[in-house]
Amino acid sequence: MTTTDDLVPLKVSGPQGLLAVVPTMLGFHPQESVVMLCLHGPRRRVGPVARVDLPPGRDRPLAEHLAEHARRYADEVVVVSYQSARRRPPFLDELLGRLAAAGVDVMDAIVVRDGRARPALNRAMERAHPGIPIPDADDPQVRAVTAAGALAGRTVLADRDELRRSIAGPGGDRLAVAERGIDAAAAGQLPDIPPADEIDDAARDPQAILVLPANLHALVEYSLASFTETGKLDPAIATALAVVVNDVAIRDAMIARAVVEMDRPWLPMLIAAAGWTPDDQAPQLCSVLAVVAYRHGDGALAQVAVDRCLAAEPHHRLAHLLLAIMAAGLHPDELATLSKAAEPATDSDPADGGG
Repeated sequence: MTTTDDLVPLKVSGPQGLLAVVPTMLGFHPQESVVMLCLHGPRRRVGPVARVDLPPGRDRPLAEHLAEHARRYADEVVVVSYQSARRRPPFLDELLGRLAAAGVDVMDAIVVRDGRARPALNRAMERAHPGIPIPDADDPQVRAVTAAGALAGRTVLADRDELRRSIAGPGGDRLAVAERGIDAAAAGQLPDIPPADEIDDAARDPQAILVLPANLHALVEYSLASFTETGKLDPAIATALAVVVNDVAIRDAMIARAVVEMDRPWLPMLIAAAGWTPDDQAPQLCSVLAVVAYRHGDGALAQVAVDRCLAAEPHHRLAHLLLAIMAAGLHPDELATLSKAAEPATDSDPADGGG
């Protein structure tokens, strides 16, 4: 399941408006998926959006899990089944039944197939409706949602595979460059950067974050400032980040900052760093990326970052913790609350496997 709720507020209307929201909030165009939009408040603001793979048949535990998620976070929901088959999926009716049993109002249910959307609160309604076109890139509401997503640092990719590729490690000549950067940083040769006090750095409450050592604070500040200015990272900077974050205390301090500094480009900066990080060095950096993505409501990106982390280090504890958090449907805002309660790490074991 992926969840997200981090778009700039804007008004959409009707089924086409809701369908315009989904790809931007997920970060990709869903296929063979069930998407549940949680709406709350008198203005029906879109909150967490959950996506699961469309089961081939019934799946009561999954339906109950989604219904509980809706009960916690929604006043009402919209359920969308993205499917290629013409047959009405059994899971759709099962989910609608579990939502009703949980006392969750369903504002609408929609089946999307063959480029058209049909209301589908029940089988008869779906069969009788000719369908409406799915809004395309020229639709005014799609343009508005896309612009809001861009302001939040979010782009829409073609599918989940493209999302995975967006944080894949380097290959070819880029890999050779990255490996040289990794070797240099591992030998203690960090890039020459200006001291942190020469970089525009807003005043921060030192009690609210775990404190980085001065040289690494400067590295992080330079990385954020450089990305803000150029939209990319120098490979030496990216690989230095990948190396220093292997220290669990440094990793946790970066997470503690990133989940509260929501106005800074932590998420796109970490994506850029992941693109320069070889797979064997990726677990800790990708675990930070996963937490920050989830904090920004980008559950799909968080999931693929966890996948990349676990592919290199199957027993990575933070990655498994984040999987549990996502499965439990913890609201992204609660990560900031947990961060503020965190104590600085006193001991870290390099052989611990990524604590």
